[in-house]
Amino acid sequence: MALAQCPSCRKRVSSKATECPHCQFVFAGHSEQDLEREFIRIQQEKRDKLVSRSMLALLIAIAGFVYLFLQQPMPETWQYNVAVGVLVAGLLWFVVNRVQLLFVKRKRK
Repeated sequence: MALAQCPSCRKRVSSKATECPHCQFVFAGHSEQDLEREFIRIQQEKRDKLVSRSMLALLIAIAGFVYLFLQQPMPETWQYNVAVGVLVAGLLWFVVNRVQLLFVKRKRK
């Protein structure tokens, strides 16, 4: 019994298994092109999720900046600290998502 890689989730499964125990992908009856299409579909879903999350993070950062710009709270108040925290957290989240997106795009079969 050898271990193989699931084309859907990329986890190791038995070569004698009829379906993946992790993602329930059925191995029987699929050609090489079907497996390649499944891999491409999964990669595209990951990219789409990361792009959506990065846009949400950017919107959060913009909201913090707009609040700072329009309201101009006094430094050392809780409103100022929350706005700066939201701005920094949104920017960090955006950068992390973009780096993850780079790694997903570079990942090949």
